[in-house]
Amino acid sequence: MFRYIIRRLLILPVVMFVVTALLFFFLLQLPPEDRVAVYMPSMRPMANPEEIQEVIQRTIDRYGLDDPFPVQYVTWLRNLIQGNWGYSPSWQQPVLEGLIQRTPASIELAVAAMFPAILLTLLLGGLTARFYNKPVDHAIRVTTFMGWAFPSFILGLMLLNVLYAWLGWFPPERLSLWAQHVVDVGDFHIYTGLYTVDSLLNGNLEIFWDALRHLVLPAFSLALAQWALLTRIFRSSLIEVMSQDYIVTARSKGLPERTVINRHARRNAILPVISSSGVIISFLISGVVVIEAVFNYDGIGRAAVMAILNMDVPSVVGFTLFSCLVTVLASLVADVLYAVIDPRTRLQQSKESL
Repeated sequence: MFRYIIRRLLILPVVMFVVTALLFFFLLQLPPEDRVAVYMPSMRPMANPEEIQEVIQRTIDRYGLDDPFPVQYVTWLRNLIQGNWGYSPSWQQPVLEGLIQRTPASIELAVAAMFPAILLTLLLGGLTARFYNKPVDHAIRVTTFMGWAFPSFILGLMLLNVLYAWLGWFPPERLSLWAQHVVDVGDFHIYTGLYTVDSLLNGNLEIFWDALRHLVLPAFSLALAQWALLTRIFRSSLIEVMSQDYIVTARSKGLPERTVINRHARRNAILPVISSSGVIISFLISGVVVIEAVFNYDGIGRAAVMAILNMDVPSVVGFTLFSCLVTVLASLVADVLYAVIDPRTRLQQSKESL
């Protein structure tokens, strides 16, 4: 098992090397004068042309922006490792600082979306196997197809129009104005950056309920597509597993169908879902970008949209690196979980290592 994890870890730097090389070549190969904006925040007001040119030249010399391509790439990688991801004009702060500041909000939204999506997948996926080719199965299949095909931003706008504009139940953004004021200037302590968690740690139920109300619509809009994808994968896997010999044996013993599914089929059927986690995480990140923009939710997705609209190359590169790193790590965790749940994977890896 240890060798299996080490082999998967060795893939991580290779993937990130390819990603950084592509980003550097296609997005950061600008003239040295234009690349100054990546590293130089701003000029002081009323600076004369001589001062501006002096600062530009000093920045070019400091970061080696007129060096050959391989040297520039190595310098850029060294800056990334040291935490210098450039400066974001649209965020008005360093890129890495902006990503770290907004990540908790996106994590809170992603968790709020994935938790019900996974629960519904396990529940409805079991029903599709239990009532295969019956009305219940057909209804779930149609619903998942519609959920996968329906654009999440259209669903978000519809929910905003009905549940907020008409009924006033679930507002957009992350907090109400009064709650944001309490968080910013009150004695509210930020422990994790997750407002639902921090409000409970502060013993402030009013902030908790307000943060929860603001999470409902974006989380539901984000969860629908994820649930549809997970359920379709889980259903197909369950149907395949239900034809295996050990399932036939369990049925021949007189076990109820629900017991056969829950105790024998579900564990093996969940393996394709776990192996698809990398793809699911990438879809989740894409969904976060769209949903946060629709609901004006202050996370890394909305910040990425702002950067794209303002042609903010350092922020776009930083967000892309962050997304690739999260996806690769999620795939690594999925591979390890797959090996933990399915001993055959560990056995196969042991044979290959011999």
